[in-house]
Amino acid sequence: MSMDQATNLRKLLSSDGAGVVNSSVGPVKSEAIPSERKGRVSFGPSTRARPARVRTPQLARAIAVASGKGGVGKSNLSLNLAIEVARTGKRVAIFDADLGCANVDVLCGLQVRSTLADVVSGRKRLAEIMVKIPGVRGRGGVGLVPGASGVMELASLNASQRTMVIEQLAALERVVDLVIIDVGAGIAADAIGFARAADSVLLTCTPEPTAMTDAYAAAKLLFSSSEAPNLNLVVNMAGNEEEGLAVHRRMDQVARRHLGRSLELVGVVPFDFSVVAAVKRRRPLALESPDALATRAIRTIASSLMTESPVSERTPKKSGFLSGLLRSLAGDR
Repeated sequence: MSMDQATNLRKLLSSDGAGVVNSSVGPVKSEAIPSERKGRVSFGPSTRARPARVRTPQLARAIAVASGKGGVGKSNLSLNLAIEVARTGKRVAIFDADLGCANVDVLCGLQVRSTLADVVSGRKRLAEIMVKIPGVRGRGGVGLVPGASGVMELASLNASQRTMVIEQLAALERVVDLVIIDVGAGIAADAIGFARAADSVLLTCTPEPTAMTDAYAAAKLLFSSSEAPNLNLVVNMAGNEEEGLAVHRRMDQVARRHLGRSLELVGVVPFDFSVVAAVKRRRPLALESPDALATRAIRTIASSLMTESPVSERTPKKSGFLSGLLRSLAGDR
C-alpha cells in the first residue's frame, strides 16, 4: 500500500468539515509527535534537537451496523452514530458497504462524483472518492466512502475485486479512530463477511415480527463463525422503551435457547417523526434535529460504544478490520 494513499486520507480528514471535500485538498498543519524519554520530563525549551520517534499507527476500531432485512433504519443509525462519535473529538469514517443499494450519501444530501465502483474498477483510489460530511464539528469530522447503488457486479465481488477493496481499506484504518461499516441488509455473503471482520456488530431490528425473525437469522450466521464478533442489539423505531425492552427479551431468549449465546442490548431508539422529516430534507438527523428523541437515544448509544474498554492488541480476532476481513472472506471460499 502506497504511503500517498494514507497521506491523502489524513489530509482529507484533517480539513475543515464545513463543506464537502474532494481529492484536491489543501495543505494541512503537521502535528508534532511527542518523543518519549526515560527519567524526568522537562517542559522547558530543548537545547538540542532530537529526532522524533516514528510510532506504529494504532489500527482503527471497526463497528459494523447490520440488519436481517431492509427498512429498519440501519443506514440512518450508522450515519448519526458516526456524527455523534465525531462530536466527542474522534476521527470517524463511514464505509458504505451496502454493495448495490448504498444510500448514506443520499441521507446527507451529497452528490458524489465517484463511488466504490470506481475503486473496484481501478479508475479511482479510495482517497479520491472519499468525501467529508458537511456541518459536522470535531477534530476530524466524518469521512464517507460512498458505496455504489444499482451496480450489480458490486453485489457479488469476485476474488480479485475483493482483494482490491481490501487493499484500499488498509490505508483508511490507519488514519482514523473509528470505522463504521454500513453493511448490506440481509444475510448475503458479502454482508456477513464485512460484519464478521468488525470488532463488534450492532444488529438492528424493529418490533415488527419479520424484522425480528430476519435479525435472528443474521445472528445465527454471525455466531456460527469460529471468530464470531461481539454482537449487540439495537431496537429501532420502538413505540416506547418498554416495547424495545420486550423485543430484546424475546430475541435474547431465542438466541440463548437455540444458539447458546446471549444478545446484549445496546440501546432502544424510539419512532420519531423527526427522522422522517430529516430524510425528506436529505440532512442527517443529528444535524437537523439535535434535540429530537431519536437523536438523544443515538447519542446515548454512541457514548456507550466509546466508553467500552479498548480492544486488546493481543486478541487474534481484533488485529484490525483489514485482517479480519481477509480471514472472513478466505473462509467463504
